[in-house]
Amino acid sequence: MQANLYQQYKTQSLETLTKGEIVVKLFEEASKQVSTAIFFTNRGESVKAYNCIAKAQKIISTLNFSLDMKYAISLELNDMYLFLFNQLGVANANQDVALMKELLVIIDEFKVTFRQAEKLARINK
Repeated sequence: MQANLYQQYKTQSLETLTKGEIVVKLFEEASKQVSTAIFFTNRGESVKAYNCIAKAQKIISTLNFSLDMKYAISLELNDMYLFLFNQLGVANANQDVALMKELLVIIDEFKVTFRQAEKLARINK
């Protein structure tokens, strides 16, 4: 019963998020997955690392497909998301921790930027 209540709470929490908050949550999860992949790669657990990077790629892909291409910024974000997706694939194939760390910095910068944009949007409402 406890697990069911937690799942209901989690579902309700996600349903009440704004679009901006959802984007931030997705970047937080992508960051977590890449960080975990780095951890597993350093421990020699390549299958677990591979799965984490694949999850991060799926998140980036989801963000890319959600873009509204009628806005100019969406074209630029599309290019950046494709870059991240492809480089995550390279890092995954080569188990390249240095590249994973570089990509993690970019993902974290996106997270911070979208968090600030969400705050500004809320203030301007």
